[in-house]
Amino acid sequence: MPALKYSLVPVRSASQKAVLRNLVVEDSEMATTTAVPPAAPEPQPPMSAISRIAGVFFSPGIAFRDIALRPNWIAPMILLIVIWFGLCAALVKRADWVDYTKQQIEKNKFAASRIEALPEAQKEAAYEQGAQRSKISQYVRGVIGWPFLILFSAVINFAAFKLIGGVRTGFGTAFAITAFAHLPMSLRELLAIPVTFLKDPQTIDPQNFLASNVAAFLGDSAPVWQLIFFGSLDIFSIWSVILMAIGFSAADPKKAPIGKALGIAFGTTFSFILLFTMIAWIFL
Repeated sequence: MPALKYSLVPVRSASQKAVLRNLVVEDSEMATTTAVPPAAPEPQPPMSAISRIAGVFFSPGIAFRDIALRPNWIAPMILLIVIWFGLCAALVKRADWVDYTKQQIEKNKFAASRIEALPEAQKEAAYEQGAQRSKISQYVRGVIGWPFLILFSAVINFAAFKLIGGVRTGFGTAFAITAFAHLPMSLRELLAIPVTFLKDPQTIDPQNFLASNVAAFLGDSAPVWQLIFFGSLDIFSIWSVILMAIGFSAADPKKAPIGKALGIAFGTTFSFILLFTMIAWIFL
């Protein structure tokens, strides 16, 4: 009888071998496959100048975040100047500049005392010259007024948010934020153009051309300091201050959350309103 031969490897059927091969392949694939990290969100495309201008009025948070990432002030500056020139043309055509000059001289006690000493003919000539200078100054203000105003406001707010809030942003970003934040003032001027053509020329005030503040209801005889103080309480000016706060908060939300940014913006603005009011009360 032949000797039995024993094998340590168990004998498997063909179906078992097929199952084992599949298991080996699956284990090998699981071992060699690496986890794929989730795809990073695609960066938002930059907003156009028109989209930014519209966004300032309708979605300021989104607009100012884009402005803070890619600051540019050219578009709002051009818009401010162009609309002001349109308003200037309407005011020059419709307002009674001689009467306006007389009112301005009467409000200034130093100028009023000097012109009262002149003969009547020289008074009228002085009023005419003052009216012509006032017309020219309106256009000059459009060219250099807005750039200097935006620069002054940017310096003051940049310093306030830097010193008080510790905002980590550059002056270029602050200048762009300030330019866009003043766009409600251009809306005020745009609304004033048709109003100027509808009003009686005697009632047009080239300095307060739209009744959007308390000073518009005080009358011409009100003291200068009251006109400055209550004229600053303007709906569109307050809107601009709010936009300023939103802009600096968008530039550095950790250092300047919206509540803190509003406090800094309104505190800075009100401090300067009080300063100019006191100067007018003392000297004018």
